[in-house]
Amino acid sequence: MTRSVTVYWRPGCPYSSRLLNDLDRIGLPIRKIDIRQDPVGAAHVRSLAVGNETVPTVVIGDEHAMVNPRPAEVVEAVRAQAPGLFDEISSAGLARIANGSWQAGLGFSAFMAVIWLALAMFNPTTTYHFAPVIVAAAWPAGRRLHAARALPDRPAVTTALGGGLLALAATALLSTLDALAGPALFGLPDGLSETLAAVALGVCIGVTFAVVRRGGKPAQRGHEKP
Repeated sequence: MTRSVTVYWRPGCPYSSRLLNDLDRIGLPIRKIDIRQDPVGAAHVRSLAVGNETVPTVVIGDEHAMVNPRPAEVVEAVRAQAPGLFDEISSAGLARIANGSWQAGLGFSAFMAVIWLALAMFNPTTTYHFAPVIVAAAWPAGRRLHAARALPDRPAVTTALGGGLLALAATALLSTLDALAGPALFGLPDGLSETLAAVALGVCIGVTFAVVRRGGKPAQRGHEKP
């Protein structure tokens, strides 16, 4: 039996826009209901979201509901609840869902790099031991969180290397400005050596986090309107 997929959304909600764009890109046929224009739809969302108008809310058929799911969660639910619709999803679209958005995590990684640069330039004799680790690991971690599942090896490694290159670029700039003059830990000769080791550690952490399967349900996110 083929069931329908209904997405309840509201204009201005970034989570709704992101999910709708992802589902459209993979070719999943969905019915979209703007709860601002549909009071019945808004009431149905409140009945599913503990009295809140949390969007996006996805309903497969008449019973299977998910409040603010990630694209991968919708795909898995469609596979189980509506296999007839699953057959309409393109293989390329499935690969994009499995790989996660390549830019997810990049913004946070770049933001942390800017913070690290600013702090180190104002305090060149202080060593920010964890900053290069965070900059290198944030990009693959963000991509894995966006996918809501362990990433395939190739996108995990390439994204981690991208985070490592970003951290190395920040390291090179700080070295040029003599802003890595702080003390080093673990017997390393200087701040530059420690920073390079920390970048390598961050890449390893990022890859590990991205590829290792973890238990537990992702935290709920969403745009709520009581």
